Amino acid sequence: MKKYLYVLAGLLAVFAVFITTANAVEGAGNRVTVVFSEDGAIQTSITQAANVGEFLANMQIDVHELDRVTPSARAPISNSMEIWIDRAFEVHLKLDGAEVPVVALARPDSSLLTFVNDLRNRTGLDYIFDRENWQKLLEPGDIVELTTIRRAVYESFEDIPYETIYAENDELLKNTRQVYQVGAPGRRQVSTAVVYIGGQPYSRTIVAEEVLWQPTNALAYIGTFLPPYHAMSACGELFAYSRSFEVEATAYTSASAGRRPDDPLFGVTASGMRAQVGVVAVDTNVIPFHTRMYIEGYGFAVAGDRGGAIRGYKVDLYFNTREETIQFGRRNLRVWILDLDEDAEI
Repeated sequence: MKKYLYVLAGLLAVFAVFITTANAVEGAGNRVTVVFSEDGAIQTSITQAANVGEFLANMQIDVHELDRVTPSARAPISNSMEIWIDRAFEVHLKLDGAEVPVVALARPDSSLLTFVNDLRNRTGLDYIFDRENWQKLLEPGDIVELTTIRRAVYESFEDIPYETIYAENDELLKNTRQVYQVGAPGRRQVSTAVVYIGGQPYSRTIVAEEVLWQPTNALAYIGTFLPPYHAMSACGELFAYSRSFEVEATAYTSASAGRRPDDPLFGVTASGMRAQVGVVAVDTNVIPFHTRMYIEGYGFAVAGDRGGAIRGYKVDLYFNTREETIQFGRRNLRVWILDLDEDAEI
């Protein structure tokens, strides 16, 4: 029995040696020789790596995204394979007219267009460049001048103005306003796309608007009431009057008043007033001198002159230039004689 056990143990030992030797032989079969070249320096290496990327990692060789590896990192390793690395090279990049360039990398055999496209992919920006030379191959140390094109979208908030809606009220004094519902502005969100060229704003475009809430209009009354013997001027001034009537109105200047410019009394009216806008020639039998009045389409005035052709319900209104008198011509207007004893501020 012991002899049998010794024989069995011997057979197991032989089997174990066989298995170990077989594994060693199989492992030795995966070790291959590759030729590796970096920037022209060639060396030979034995590796068990499965693909080119793993081989480079085992060799602790860093590869930049712009370096060119031949064959690719995913290519499986085979015996006597040749692996080549062409390194990216440095160029001097001047952006937006900067005086001091920065260092940038260009892939091997890179044209100007290829270099710009790589920059676009890395930065997300667009660039203006010399398109006539887009095929030019770059060399180490070249100076490349580019202008950036950047696009950005900004969000802002704006008020939406409200309107005031008026309703007439015959209990309020004419043109008086009384608010009975306060207005409130609305709000909107605005998205504005801005294009920067060379770092400077070039264009702005509203690309979206969203109304967050609508404005609330204000509501107000506007008065229409006028007390007896009161009227409102064109500029909204309330005045009291004693009487009102229609007149035929013409226009005059100092030059048409009958005196020569060298006359000492040139520009002096019959009442002794200096002729100026607001001085009116009247028939003093109808409107005495120094009477204050409001004339439709002319404004507040005073009776301070007379003329041979001004008889009855006629007035002559002073203007500074002959052109203004021609433009005015002859019109029928209403005149209100002011009641200066009444308080106009009612």
